[in-house]
Amino acid sequence: MLKKLGLGVGAILVLLLVAAAWFLGPALFPPTNMQAGETLGERVPVDMELRNENGNVASISDVAGENGTVLVMVRSADWCPFCVAQLKDHAAIAEDIASQGYRLVGLSYDEPELLADFATEQEIPYALLSDTESRFIDAVGLRDPQYGEGHMAEGVPRASVLVIAPDGTLKAKFVSEDYRQRPSNEQVLELIASATS
Repeated sequence: MLKKLGLGVGAILVLLLVAAAWFLGPALFPPTNMQAGETLGERVPVDMELRNENGNVASISDVAGENGTVLVMVRSADWCPFCVAQLKDHAAIAEDIASQGYRLVGLSYDEPELLADFATEQEIPYALLSDTESRFIDAVGLRDPQYGEGHMAEGVPRASVLVIAPDGTLKAKFVSEDYRQRPSNEQVLELIASATS
C-alpha cells in the first residue's frame, strides 16, 4: 500500500516538474526577436485615441518624451505573469529612459480600471495605456494570431517593445517570439541606443 502511495506521489511530482519546466523554462533563456508588425522607418498612429489608466482619452503622442516613446506592449497586466514581471522590471529603467528624452509607456488590451489598480499596487512610475478594442495593436500588425474569436485572450498583442519617434516613425523594435521570454532592461536600453545611432 505504501509503495503504491509512493509511486502516486512520485508521478504527481514528475508531472508538476514537467509542467513547471514547460511554463517557466523559456523564461530562463534569452528572448528571440522575431519579424512581425510594421517595418522600421514606417509611421505608426501615435495620435490614435486610447485611454490612460485613469480612463481619460490619451494618445501615445500625448505621453511621449522629447525624443519619443518606448512602448512596452503586453498581453495583460492582470492574468499574464510574464507581463506583470516585465512591467514591474522596466520600472527600474524609467528614469534612465527619461534622461535620454524618451518616455516609457505600457500598453495592453486591459480596461483602464485594471491598469489603474495595477499601477497603484505595483507603484508603476510610467503611463499605462488601454487599447481595449485592439485598434492600435492591429494598426501596427502585432495582434497575436494564436488567439482566435471567442478566446479570452483575443486581441492581445505579441509581447513587444517599440521605440517610436515623436512623428510616429518606428525607430527600433523587439517582438518576442515566445510570450514567456521578454527583453531585459539592458536589452531595452540597447534597443534605444540602436534607435539613436
